[in-house]
Amino acid sequence: MLKDIVVQTLKAVQNDCLSLSQHHYPTVHNRGMNNNHLTAMVERRLLKVAKEFALSAETNGVEIEKKDNIANTVYRRITLHHGSVWLFPYSIKTANKVFKSHLVQMLSVWRAEYAYAIQPNDCVVLVCDHWLNRISTSQQLLHWWHNQLPENNSEYEQQAIFLEHSPAPRLDDVMKALNLSPCYKTHVHPLKKQEDGSLVKRYVHLYAIFECK
Repeated sequence: MLKDIVVQTLKAVQNDCLSLSQHHYPTVHNRGMNNNHLTAMVERRLLKVAKEFALSAETNGVEIEKKDNIANTVYRRITLHHGSVWLFPYSIKTANKVFKSHLVQMLSVWRAEYAYAIQPNDCVVLVCDHWLNRISTSQQLLHWWHNQLPENNSEYEQQAIFLEHSPAPRLDDVMKALNLSPCYKTHVHPLKKQEDGSLVKRYVHLYAIFECK
Protein backbone atom coordinates (compact mmCIF):
# COMPACT_ATOMS: atom_id res chain seq x y z
CA MET A 1 0.00 0.00 0.00
CA LEU A 2 2.78 2.44 0.94
CA LYS A 3 4.62 1.87 -2.33
CA ASP A 4 1.41 2.39 -4.31
CA ILE A 5 0.83 5.73 -2.59
CA VAL A 6 4.41 6.87 -3.26
CA VAL A 7 4.33 5.77 -6.92
CA GLN A 8 1.06 7.65 -7.41
CA THR A 9 2.64 10.67 -5.72
CA LEU A 10 5.69 10.71 -8.00
CA LYS A 11 3.55 10.35 -11.11
CA ALA A 12 1.50 13.34 -9.98
CA VAL A 13 4.71 15.26 -9.22
CA GLN A 14 5.74 14.82 -12.85
CA ASN A 15 2.64 16.74 -13.93
CA ASP A 16 3.27 19.34 -11.22
CA CYS A 17 6.77 19.86 -12.64
CA LEU A 18 5.45 20.46 -16.15
CA SER A 19 3.11 23.14 -14.82
CA LEU A 20 5.81 24.69 -12.63
CA SER A 21 8.29 24.84 -15.50
CA GLN A 22 5.75 26.52 -17.75
CA HIS A 23 5.06 29.25 -15.20
CA HIS A 24 8.68 29.74 -14.13
CA TYR A 25 10.50 29.01 -17.38
CA PRO A 26 13.30 31.59 -17.08
CA THR A 27 14.22 30.54 -13.52
CA VAL A 28 14.21 26.81 -14.25
CA HIS A 29 16.00 27.34 -17.54
CA ASN A 30 18.79 29.29 -15.87
CA ARG A 31 19.30 27.37 -12.64
CA GLY A 32 17.11 24.29 -12.41
CA MET A 33 15.40 23.63 -9.08
CA ASN A 34 16.99 23.73 -5.64
CA ASN A 35 16.56 21.09 -2.96
CA ASN A 36 13.96 23.12 -1.08
CA HIS A 37 11.75 23.22 -4.16
CA LEU A 38 12.22 19.50 -4.80
CA THR A 39 11.27 18.67 -1.21
CA ALA A 40 8.24 20.95 -1.12
CA MET A 41 6.95 19.59 -4.42
CA VAL A 42 7.03 15.93 -3.33
CA GLU A 43 5.98 16.52 0.26
CA ARG A 44 2.96 18.62 -0.72
CA ARG A 45 1.78 16.09 -3.28
CA LEU A 46 2.34 13.10 -0.94
CA LEU A 47 0.25 14.70 1.78
CA LYS A 48 -2.50 15.36 -0.75
CA VAL A 49 -2.47 11.76 -2.02
CA ALA A 50 -2.55 10.45 1.55
CA LYS A 51 -5.59 12.62 2.25
CA GLU A 52 -7.32 11.18 -0.82
CA PHE A 53 -6.82 7.73 0.73
CA ALA A 54 -8.24 9.05 4.03
CA LEU A 55 -4.86 8.54 5.68
CA SER A 56 -3.27 10.84 8.23
CA ALA A 57 0.37 11.78 7.68
CA GLU A 58 2.98 13.35 9.91
CA THR A 59 6.06 15.06 8.48
CA ASN A 60 9.35 15.66 10.30
CA GLY A 61 12.81 16.84 9.36
CA VAL A 62 15.66 14.34 9.06
CA GLU A 63 18.96 15.56 10.48
CA ILE A 64 21.92 14.29 8.47
CA GLU A 65 24.68 16.73 9.36
CA LYS A 66 25.44 18.34 12.72
CA LYS A 67 24.99 21.79 11.22
CA ASP A 68 21.50 20.96 9.92
CA ASN A 69 18.63 22.92 11.37
CA ILE A 70 16.05 20.21 11.97
CA ALA A 71 13.23 22.69 11.35
CA ASN A 72 14.57 23.72 7.93
CA THR A 73 16.36 20.65 6.61
CA VAL A 74 15.42 19.55 3.10
CA TYR A 75 15.38 15.90 4.15
CA ARG A 76 12.02 14.62 5.37
CA ARG A 77 10.34 11.68 7.03
CA ILE A 78 6.65 11.44 6.18
CA THR A 79 4.96 8.87 8.41
CA LEU A 80 1.72 7.17 7.42
CA HIS A 81 -0.17 4.25 8.93
CA HIS A 82 1.59 1.85 6.55
CA GLY A 83 5.13 3.05 7.24
CA SER A 84 7.51 5.94 6.62
CA VAL A 85 8.65 7.67 3.46
CA TRP A 86 12.22 8.98 3.75
CA LEU A 87 12.62 11.78 1.23
CA PHE A 88 16.06 12.83 -0.02
CA PRO A 89 16.24 15.56 -2.70
CA TYR A 90 19.43 16.29 -4.58
CA SER A 91 19.93 18.95 -7.21
CA ILE A 92 22.81 17.46 -9.22
CA LYS A 93 25.00 20.31 -10.35
CA THR A 94 27.74 17.85 -11.26
CA ALA A 95 27.23 14.15 -12.00
CA ASN A 96 30.77 13.05 -11.17
CA LYS A 97 32.16 10.95 -8.31
CA VAL A 98 31.60 13.82 -5.89
CA PHE A 99 27.83 13.54 -6.30
CA LYS A 100 27.88 9.76 -5.99
CA SER A 101 30.12 9.73 -2.93
CA HIS A 102 28.00 12.42 -1.25
CA LEU A 103 24.84 10.41 -1.91
CA VAL A 104 26.41 7.29 -0.38
CA GLN A 105 27.72 9.23 2.62
CA MET A 106 24.37 10.93 3.20
CA LEU A 107 22.43 7.66 3.15
CA SER A 108 25.03 5.87 5.26
CA VAL A 109 24.70 8.54 7.96
CA TRP A 110 20.91 8.28 7.74
CA ARG A 111 21.08 4.49 8.14
CA ALA A 112 23.28 4.81 11.22
CA GLU A 113 21.49 7.74 12.88
CA TYR A 114 17.94 6.50 12.29
CA ALA A 115 18.43 2.73 12.64
CA TYR A 116 15.99 2.76 15.56
CA ALA A 117 13.22 4.24 13.40
CA ILE A 118 13.71 2.54 10.02
CA GLN A 119 11.28 -0.30 9.49
CA PRO A 120 11.20 -3.03 6.82
CA ASN A 121 9.17 -1.90 3.81
CA ASP A 122 9.71 1.80 4.55
CA CYS A 123 10.40 3.71 1.34
CA VAL A 124 13.43 5.81 0.50
CA VAL A 125 12.59 8.36 -2.19
CA LEU A 126 15.29 10.07 -4.24
CA VAL A 127 14.34 13.13 -6.30
CA CYS A 128 17.01 14.83 -8.39
CA ASP A 129 17.31 17.32 -11.21
CA HIS A 130 20.23 17.92 -13.56
CA TRP A 131 21.25 19.81 -16.69
CA LEU A 132 22.93 17.28 -19.00
CA ASN A 133 26.15 18.62 -20.49
CA ARG A 134 29.04 17.42 -22.64
CA ILE A 135 31.10 16.08 -19.76
CA SER A 136 31.30 12.29 -19.78
CA THR A 137 30.05 11.81 -16.22
CA SER A 138 26.96 13.86 -17.03
CA GLN A 139 26.26 11.84 -20.17
CA GLN A 140 26.53 8.66 -18.09
CA LEU A 141 23.99 9.77 -15.49
CA LEU A 142 20.87 8.17 -16.98
CA HIS A 143 22.63 4.85 -17.48
CA TRP A 144 23.97 5.03 -13.90
CA TRP A 145 20.43 5.67 -12.66
CA HIS A 146 18.58 3.04 -14.72
CA ASN A 147 21.24 0.43 -15.56
CA GLN A 148 20.34 1.03 -19.20
CA LEU A 149 20.09 3.82 -21.74
CA PRO A 150 16.68 5.23 -22.72
CA GLU A 151 14.99 3.47 -25.64
CA ASN A 152 14.50 6.83 -27.34
CA ASN A 153 18.22 7.58 -27.33
CA SER A 154 18.01 9.01 -30.85
CA GLU A 155 15.81 11.84 -29.55
CA TYR A 156 18.64 12.92 -27.27
CA GLU A 157 21.12 12.84 -30.14
CA GLN A 158 18.84 15.13 -32.11
CA GLN A 159 19.39 17.71 -29.37
CA ALA A 160 23.17 17.07 -29.37
CA ILE A 161 23.09 14.96 -26.19
CA PHE A 162 25.17 11.83 -26.60
CA LEU A 163 24.44 9.55 -23.65
CA GLU A 164 27.07 7.07 -22.51
CA HIS A 165 27.25 3.84 -20.52
CA SER A 166 28.27 4.23 -16.91
CA PRO A 167 30.90 2.03 -15.28
CA ALA A 168 29.97 0.08 -12.17
CA PRO A 169 29.06 0.52 -9.42
CA ARG A 170 25.73 2.03 -10.44
CA LEU A 171 22.87 3.31 -8.33
CA ASP A 172 21.34 -0.11 -7.63
CA ASP A 173 24.74 -1.44 -6.54
CA VAL A 174 25.21 1.46 -4.14
CA MET A 175 21.74 1.07 -2.65
CA LYS A 176 22.03 -2.71 -2.32
CA ALA A 177 25.03 -2.22 -0.04
CA LEU A 178 22.71 -0.15 2.19
CA ASN A 179 20.03 -2.88 2.21
CA LEU A 180 17.78 -0.85 -0.08
CA SER A 181 15.96 -2.59 -2.90
CA PRO A 182 14.75 -0.74 -6.05
CA CYS A 183 11.02 -0.86 -6.73
CA TYR A 184 10.43 2.17 -8.98
CA LYS A 185 12.66 4.40 -11.10
CA THR A 186 11.94 6.85 -13.85
CA HIS A 187 13.08 10.13 -15.38
CA VAL A 188 11.19 12.95 -17.08
CA HIS A 189 11.91 16.19 -18.91
CA PRO A 190 9.59 18.82 -17.41
CA LEU A 191 10.85 21.81 -19.38
CA LYS A 192 9.32 22.67 -22.75
CA LYS A 193 10.66 25.00 -25.41
CA GLN A 194 8.54 28.12 -25.58
CA GLU A 195 8.64 28.31 -29.37
CA ASP A 196 7.21 24.87 -30.23
CA GLY A 197 6.36 23.09 -26.96
CA SER A 198 8.91 20.30 -27.49
CA LEU A 199 10.66 18.83 -24.45
CA VAL A 200 14.08 20.13 -23.49
CA LYS A 201 15.98 16.85 -23.21
CA ARG A 202 18.96 18.53 -21.62
CA TYR A 203 17.02 19.20 -18.41
CA VAL A 204 16.04 16.03 -16.54
CA HIS A 205 14.25 15.06 -13.34
CA LEU A 206 15.10 11.69 -11.80
CA TYR A 207 12.79 9.81 -9.41
CA ALA A 208 13.42 6.56 -7.54
CA ILE A 209 11.81 4.53 -4.74
CA PHE A 210 13.88 2.03 -2.76
CA GLU A 211 12.38 -0.31 -0.19
CA CYS A 212 14.09 -0.81 3.15
CA LYS A 213 15.09 -4.34 4.06
